[in-house]
Amino acid sequence: MTLRLNKIKLDIYLILIFILILVVFKKPEFAPFIIIPILLISYYKILIQRDITTVIILMLSSRLIMGPFNPGSNLTFNILNLICNYVPALIIVIYSYLGITKFDFNRLKSLKWTVVYIIFLLGFGFMLPRYTKVVIAPEIIPLILFFLLVFIKAEQKIEYEYLLKFFRYTFIACIIIYLSPLFAHEMKYLFAEGLIFKEELPFISLFVKRIIPRNTGFVFDFRIMGQLGSLYLLLLYYLGKKNNYIDLFLLVTITIMTFSRGPIMIMLLLLLGVYAPQKIKVTKKGMNISFVLFVLLISLSIYLFNNKGDVIKKYVATYNPFSENSAISQRGGFITYSMDYFYKNPLGNGLGFMSSNDAGHEIFTGYTRHNGRIIFTNYYYKVTDAYLAMSLAEKGIIGFVLFVLSLVEIFYSNKNRVSLFFLIGLILNLIGTDIPKQGFYYFTLILIYYSLSQNKDLSANLPKIST
Repeated sequence: MTLRLNKIKLDIYLILIFILILVVFKKPEFAPFIIIPILLISYYKILIQRDITTVIILMLSSRLIMGPFNPGSNLTFNILNLICNYVPALIIVIYSYLGITKFDFNRLKSLKWTVVYIIFLLGFGFMLPRYTKVVIAPEIIPLILFFLLVFIKAEQKIEYEYLLKFFRYTFIACIIIYLSPLFAHEMKYLFAEGLIFKEELPFISLFVKRIIPRNTGFVFDFRIMGQLGSLYLLLLYYLGKKNNYIDLFLLVTITIMTFSRGPIMIMLLLLLGVYAPQKIKVTKKGMNISFVLFVLLISLSIYLFNNKGDVIKKYVATYNPFSENSAISQRGGFITYSMDYFYKNPLGNGLGFMSSNDAGHEIFTGYTRHNGRIIFTNYYYKVTDAYLAMSLAEKGIIGFVLFVLSLVEIFYSNKNRVSLFFLIGLILNLIGTDIPKQGFYYFTLILIYYSLSQNKDLSANLPKIST
């Protein structure tokens, strides 16, 4: 459904999502009036048109819906979680299987290691079931759904152009919100009052050094928002639109606003993979663009250092892997703790063992200092982030190897420079993050990425960039 204003064509469905982002931050009490038509349109598209793209959009938008519709109600939250994340994908799967008379088992060959990894997770989880429930929703179900949709070729029906429009609408809305007055206060309020998640989160870290707010975006997680920036860039690349500089501005701006080191690192590697020529050719146009970017970068740096100089310096220092406050050193406690358990039992301690609050862990991760004084001694009761070390401790060496093989199979099936750089960035991220535990956000990432990389029509139009 579209609305025409002179020469401007607006999509009503995407406009509603755009408005919902603004409303949730500014006037969350009015969110239900926007959520209801969004759900009605979504299910019309899914049930009548069998639109896999809408399934993806609804999943990505789910946090705008689940909590704000009826804040404080666990029942409503859980029902909307099913409506947004589980039911749409199952509808596509059921519709597709009902219409299939012959299965194409050749599809198994392209995901053979992923299939073996899923079988391992199910078998190992059954053998050591005590903490398996912790990983069923965030890890196992999204991976199974991904395989089922690929097996029935549903990923081939993703409308990339419409997905690109979705990112444009949502990223513009998120930039507007971030630059609006009182953004930091509004973001803290949404988390502290439990308007987004089932629980109240008054002490969640949403700022750089407790001063500069991070852009959590419409997914209310600055790390996931940064990852969506990379997905946005991949869409531009595979669609042959990498020179759409407005899109490039939107995705780079959002990624920087998250101040999330992992996604920023992936973005830098992707930009290098997409735009770096195999042979450097100096042109007048290239020099002009480089000069404008250089001036903007210098201007931004001067502004930031004049206004938030100490904070920016401390933040930039965290990119140094040898720094005391680097991203790796901050996860050092989790990594060391997980590796100790791996050394004790190289065959694995059971799925969810390291990431469960009920496993009796007490992990010292250092001190929180303010003005040179220790104000907190930091203890955690489960491993968060540090996914590679966590996987070794939970799944053991066999499960870890299968995970790596599945990861390479999904993200490096299209063996070019862009795929290689993205995979390198992702693996480096997994040292200090837990991307595969992001549930349906990880599902949408692997489904869209795999669909793009396997689309032969798109790949045929790409520039020949080898590794």
